[in-house]
Amino acid sequence: MNKQSAQKASSPRTIAIIGGGVVGAAASLTLSMKGYQVTVFEPDEIGAGTSSGNAGGIVTGAVLPTATPGVISAIPSYIFDRNSAAVLRPSYFFKILPWLFRFIASARPARVASIASDLQPLVSRAMQAHLSLSEISNAQHLIKPAGWLKVYGTDSGFAATAFDRELMTRHGVNFLVLNAKEIEELEPNLDKAVYKHGIFQPESGFVNYPKALTQAYFERARQNGTQHIREAVVEVKPQSAGSGITVKTKQGLHVFDSVVVATGAWSKQFAKQCGDTVCLDTERGYHVSFRTGEKQLLNRPVSFPENHFVLSPMHDGVSMVSGDELAGLSAPPDFRRIRALIPFARKALPGIAEQQVQREWMGYRPSTPDSLPVIGRSPRHSNVFYAFGHGHLGLTLSAITAQLISSLVSDDPMPFDITPYRINRF
Repeated sequence: MNKQSAQKASSPRTIAIIGGGVVGAAASLTLSMKGYQVTVFEPDEIGAGTSSGNAGGIVTGAVLPTATPGVISAIPSYIFDRNSAAVLRPSYFFKILPWLFRFIASARPARVASIASDLQPLVSRAMQAHLSLSEISNAQHLIKPAGWLKVYGTDSGFAATAFDRELMTRHGVNFLVLNAKEIEELEPNLDKAVYKHGIFQPESGFVNYPKALTQAYFERARQNGTQHIREAVVEVKPQSAGSGITVKTKQGLHVFDSVVVATGAWSKQFAKQCGDTVCLDTERGYHVSFRTGEKQLLNRPVSFPENHFVLSPMHDGVSMVSGDELAGLSAPPDFRRIRALIPFARKALPGIAEQQVQREWMGYRPSTPDSLPVIGRSPRHSNVFYAFGHGHLGLTLSAITAQLISSLVSDDPMPFDITPYRINRF
């Protein structure tokens, strides 16, 4: 151990993490393992928010951004067709316009290629990062090397993936194109009538209980001395000359040396309080869970892109995850679209045909218009760090984000250039 490391170990700095989702929990683990005194502010149970309601994929080949030329051509349907892949509520139209303009600009072919190059260093390291944290937290059993499967019921639907496949090939993603027989071998309980072609990423992982993984990461951090303060933060205020950070909750004031903002879709307000602006909005996602008892109906998440949903074998049943709704943080949920998909889900997986819906849920994906997360140090305050904006890849990128934040806080060498994720890129 060198002199600098010994000094850090003997007198760890205090760090507040705002947000107890999977990114915040993973960051609490990586920072506590380096000897920092960490406090996580989360008014609810750790991992109980948006992090608990995803499809469970650790998708190591997710280099395709949300904004592509094909998506842009479909934007009118988002406004006028309530059954389209994504929905923009008319009442939110003017509020989303700044984000939407940047989203459209991100869909230019050259920009899509650039974004894919920026996503690749993150997603390609995602699985190994989770395996490292799961070993530290004794949670290896929660991560399975199951792969990520997409199936297509029509020739035209599969043909439309040519751009996706070219992009994955360019960036070294290991994927297989499957025929119907090969899909059946992977998922024998799917109805053969709903697929003809498939794309399989065998190196992707699967977590069938994301909340448990989040809590396992935090529990190991807690054993290192990390505290959980169940208070809602209302203000993050850097002091002059980098002398500290004041975290204000409804109950009082807390002072720390540094802060990590990891509050997902709610992070924009805290960045603004620190003097930084960010283009961040919310893609609201919907979730329906079918009770299945002890039946093992699927071996991994299966995506049905033509019908805009994923079926995933979670710890308490099969979940259907769907919906990209642009409606902000305060509008009430609208379950009509995902309920309309239930008949097709039951056709695709006959084992849930008679199973009751045991839960409906909505979460808030924190999304940037270029599909790149915000990871890095504030350009205004050296002791403010950002870790949010992961969009559809919150679980996938949580562990690698935590490792990057830990290296930033410790001034360790970075494994790759993180400039593309800076907050002031917009």
